[in-house]
Amino acid sequence: MPRSSAASKPKPARTLAQQADRHALYERAVQDPEGDVKFFARTYRKIRGHDPISMREDFCGTAALCCEWARSAPDRTALGVDLSQDTMNWGLEHHIVPAGRDVASRVTLICDDVRAVKRPKVDLTCALNFSYYCFKQRAELLEYFTSVHAGLNRDGVFLLDMLGGTEAILEGNTDNDHGDFIYRWEQAKFDAFSHDFQCFIHFLFPDGSKIYRAFSYDWRLWMAPELRDLLLEAGFSKVHFYWEKTDAKGEGTGVFYEPDYVENQEIWWTYLAAER
Repeated sequence: MPRSSAASKPKPARTLAQQADRHALYERAVQDPEGDVKFFARTYRKIRGHDPISMREDFCGTAALCCEWARSAPDRTALGVDLSQDTMNWGLEHHIVPAGRDVASRVTLICDDVRAVKRPKVDLTCALNFSYYCFKQRAELLEYFTSVHAGLNRDGVFLLDMLGGTEAILEGNTDNDHGDFIYRWEQAKFDAFSHDFQCFIHFLFPDGSKIYRAFSYDWRLWMAPELRDLLLEAGFSKVHFYWEKTDAKGEGTGVFYEPDYVENQEIWWTYLAAER
C-alpha cells in the first residue's frame, strides 16, 4: 500500500487566536466611539455655548472615532493623526470606506508625529486611551500640549482621558470577559520614582489560544495636578476635571460632572477638558 504523501494530510484547524483580528478586538474591548462623540459634543456645547464642527483625534489608530464623528452630523469633519500608516490603512478599509463617500470625504488621516501637525485648526482636539502617556519627560509633554494649543481655533477645547487610583501603580493583571474572548490588561512593571510603567494587552480565547502582547505600552503615569499645571503652562486658560455618576449598584451611568472633591479609589478612569 503506498505511503500517503505529506501534501495529502489535512491541515490542522486554525486556532481562534489565529483567526482573530487584533484591531477589531481592541476596538471591542477598549473603545466607545459613539459614547465619546456624545460626551465631546455635550461638553464643548456646555463650555462654549455652541456645537463643535471640526475634530482632531491624535494617536487615532484605526480612526474609528474620526469616522463616528463625521458620521454623527452632516457638517462635521475629522482629522486623524498617527505614526502607524498600517493601522490607519486598516481603519480606512474597515471604517471609513464602508461609511460611504460623504463620510469618507470629511475624514482626513495624516501619518506624522502629533507634535508636528498644526493645521488645519480645529474646534476640538482629543487624545484618548492614555496615548499621550508616551511622552515621559515633562518637556516632551509640554511641547505636545503647546502644539495642541496652537492647533485649536480661538474657542477650541482639548479633551483627554486619564487613569488613576491606588491600583494604577500596582503590577498585575485585570481580565474582562467579552464572551468570545477575554481582554487582559497587564501592568507588568512600575517605577515608583519615575512613574514609568510598562503595560500589555493580551487576548485569550475559549479554545486555549491567545494573542500574547497584542499591544505593548511604555508609558509614564501622569497625575492630575501635573496635567493641569502643564496644560496651563502650555497656554490653556482653564482645565476641567470630570467624574462619572454611578447608580445604586455603583455602576457607571455614562453621565459626567465636575466634582469639588473626589475620594481616591482602587482604580478610576475619567476625562479632562482644557479651554484654549
